[in-house]
Amino acid sequence: MRSIVILCAGLAALLITVSAVSAATTSVGLNVSRGESDSMAYSLNLTQKYQPVLSNDILEITPLAEIGAHVWVPKNDSPSVWGGFLAPGLRLTLNTEAPVRPYVEGTVGGAVNSDDKMDDRKLGSHVLFRTRGAVGVSFGDSYQHRVQGDYINHSTWGITKNNDGNSTYGLSYGYSF
Repeated sequence: MRSIVILCAGLAALLITVSAVSAATTSVGLNVSRGESDSMAYSLNLTQKYQPVLSNDILEITPLAEIGAHVWVPKNDSPSVWGGFLAPGLRLTLNTEAPVRPYVEGTVGGAVNSDDKMDDRKLGSHVLFRTRGAVGVSFGDSYQHRVQGDYINHSTWGITKNNDGNSTYGLSYGYSF
């Protein structure tokens, strides 16, 4: 667990350093999701999109990093679980002249939570891996708005015995500035 916290701190330092050097676009996003055990999940994140590693007339592959906070609200009277996350990833965007630009993206990182269980789900640790996949579209002037469907999973990836994890499916809206 200590090595995961050190890894997250290192990723945060790298994010801050790299964003000062090669930042392209920053956006803020809000996600509303339905989770396992009929729970709800809400997150607010800041995403830094960097200079593309590949860009042509057809597609663009762009590294990104996200940092944010989430809350999981169980369906019953169990306490909510709060947490924060940091995750690097990639976005593949189709370069179109249309009013919308479709994309797929994924991130893999870490999360730290206020509890190691939620309702009847045993998460295995306060520190979890966070993986996210998304499909969405960018639109508006300079494509500064985005709407996407997200799948997010928090798990110990089998490192601990109690590894029910928590998965959510939802929608996000983001605005770039």
